[in-house]
Amino acid sequence: MKTKLVVIQPTPFCNINCRYCYLAHRSVSRRMDFRTLEQVFKVLFSSSFIKDSLSISWHAGEPLVLPVDFYQQAFRIQEKWNLQDIKITHSFQTNATLITQEWCDFILEHNIRIGISIDGPAYLHDAHRIDRKNRGTFEHVMRGISLLRKNNIPYTAIAVVTSDTVQHPDEFWRFFQEIQPTRLGLNPEEVEGCNERSSLHTTPGIERYKRFLQRLVALNAQSSSPVPIREVDVLLQRIESAQMRIQTDTNTPIAILSFDYEGNISTFSPELLSSTHPAYSNFTFGNVFHITLEDIFAQENFLQIHSSIQKGILKCRESCEYFSLCGGGAPSNKLHENGTFDSAETNACRLRIKVTTDVLLEYLEEHYHLTSDA
Repeated sequence: MKTKLVVIQPTPFCNINCRYCYLAHRSVSRRMDFRTLEQVFKVLFSSSFIKDSLSISWHAGEPLVLPVDFYQQAFRIQEKWNLQDIKITHSFQTNATLITQEWCDFILEHNIRIGISIDGPAYLHDAHRIDRKNRGTFEHVMRGISLLRKNNIPYTAIAVVTSDTVQHPDEFWRFFQEIQPTRLGLNPEEVEGCNERSSLHTTPGIERYKRFLQRLVALNAQSSSPVPIREVDVLLQRIESAQMRIQTDTNTPIAILSFDYEGNISTFSPELLSSTHPAYSNFTFGNVFHITLEDIFAQENFLQIHSSIQKGILKCRESCEYFSLCGGGAPSNKLHENGTFDSAETNACRLRIKVTTDVLLEYLEEHYHLTSDA
């Protein structure tokens, strides 16, 4: 067993207030203290689950709310406990509104990977990504992106796709072609956490998303500088290589570990860290001050949740012809859409896996016939 990704929540607070945010505690301005952070790294690096390399993502709130000094100290603590010289890659998932030259210098010094949350042109972005006074944040985000580009710092982008987005595929595509992220992730709006509805979770919404994706694929095919789309590239690689991955990190224990600002530990989907549910209470399996990571497997709530997740995976395996492309789906989506982990299809998997796969297969079939005729 190997941990591939660690998500650390340095603060649950976010300086903006996106309409579709799933984080219920984004107004809580607490922060992780260095005593807790030291215990996180002590427990992490003494674990048998950490092998030769590890990705650490600072997320689940806006990480840049905390000053550069916090992360300078955090990195020193990490180095202190990384006695086996594990290769660490740090990343920040940020809304980019707080990026300054000081942040750029720090990012370059430590070779930090940056992911920017931006939904497209201003009229799409500002419809949902608003500040705490209900004002759009697009100009502030673009100021941050301009600083990154001025400092030659590469960045990825994640766009939440809503019913507004799918009506403007050409403008959406052109925008991302212009700002040139190294990769664009498409996150169809989800029912998750405190976000209890999605504008795409209807039959017409799913069909509109399919047409939106078809247009993006067509625009990329026609362009000499296509936009690298995460979901398209990953699935296309699996389809073309016939190397189907039947296990996903979000439903595999320990593959992803999440730590909140109080040192509570979670695994499976990172979105579960701050969630609660009547059937399960919460999804934390102990605290770094009281248990080791190996102790997680003895926790009663872990055993209950893990068993339920495995039953859900089995249902997917037995009922879904797309199983080999997703390995049973994300537990967080199943819980928040279906009310239980012990379930199969969700609207999230229809959009992310089924629609995307169908669009790509249709494209490949058409492309194959065209090249064969030529």
